[in-house]
Amino acid sequence: MTRLSKQTLDGNVETLILAILEAGPSYGYAIVKELNQRADGILQLGEGTIYPVLYRLEDKKLLAAKWRLAENGRQRKYYRLISKGRKALAANRRQWQILSTVMRKVVGSAEKLSPQPKLKGAML
Repeated sequence: MTRLSKQTLDGNVETLILAILEAGPSYGYAIVKELNQRADGILQLGEGTIYPVLYRLEDKKLLAAKWRLAENGRQRKYYRLISKGRKALAANRRQWQILSTVMRKVVGSAEKLSPQPKLKGAML
């Protein structure tokens, strides 16, 4: 099985988190769960991976955060996408589309790979 390398993900985890938060505010564990679910098992990100990224996005003023009381009585820090974050996500999507086009033209599409690799989760 082919493993998605950490290097492949570097620089893209921010975009993945911004895309998750585009749907609405969420907290760390729920963001991890949603990322892993949407990635159909290809990613196996943990909370230890995304919290530094969330803090960095907050420092860049792409996210706003607010503590809320959860149903279990514990405090959770909820993150939400703000205007600057939406613009960054749109720019990142444009960059990804350009890179994806170049990769297909130079490397070829995944369908041309033989044999087709079975993707294994990337642990970060």
